[in-house]
Amino acid sequence: MFYGIIACIGCLIGLSSGMFGIGGALIATPLLHLYAGLPEFLALGTPLPAAFPSALTGSFVYQRHNLLYYPVILPVLLGAVPANICGTLLTQYVTEFTIMILTGSFLLLVGTTFFIRGWLLSEQKEYNPQPNFLFGIITGIGAGLLSGFLAIGGGIVLVPAFVKIHKLPLKKALATSLVCVCVLTVPGTITHYILGHIDPMIALVLSMTVVPFSYIGSKITVKVKSRTIERIYGTAMIIFALYFISTL
Repeated sequence: MFYGIIACIGCLIGLSSGMFGIGGALIATPLLHLYAGLPEFLALGTPLPAAFPSALTGSFVYQRHNLLYYPVILPVLLGAVPANICGTLLTQYVTEFTIMILTGSFLLLVGTTFFIRGWLLSEQKEYNPQPNFLFGIITGIGAGLLSGFLAIGGGIVLVPAFVKIHKLPLKKALATSLVCVCVLTVPGTITHYILGHIDPMIALVLSMTVVPFSYIGSKITVKVKSRTIERIYGTAMIIFALYFISTL
């Protein structure tokens, strides 16, 4: 029964990763804490290894549809990788309750952003991408710090940054984000494992279940309108974040 719950959570991680260009670890942390009973820091770090195969699978699908935008990847990773390690090390200096509150609050913030974009603002125009090396590094530092601190892939920061700063269409932003997430999970996983935040067996079960659902999620996104994706994601994240915060 316990590993059945873990497998279901893995399916949700994979689906959200493929559809929304994120690693899926952000939603996995509250799910593992609420429904699998994992202690806060184990719930934080354990989903991270599963974000790698999940992001890799989604990236493969998006590559086949020519949705990856390579000019922003290098500068983002140059800033994100060292920042990710620093963010991970910072978790030693906060309480477990603080981590959970920050996770729920960030879920709410991101959900609200997508909700406003999807339901209240006019549909985004298809801008020509505007890569900027310096802005790419700054974007990477922000995503890396947050991805390390909250043990997430970083896509939750990268997607809106790619859209707003680098003027990528949403689907290209989602696809390109997954490539960066794939790389960022490696230093994050290593550092969180050293800190004792990862349960290897649970991480293995999650990793085995994310791949097919990440493939399905990315295939859905290729066919669905960008505005519909924003509406679904924003609404679901707000509801989930409010529920999670209310249980703390």
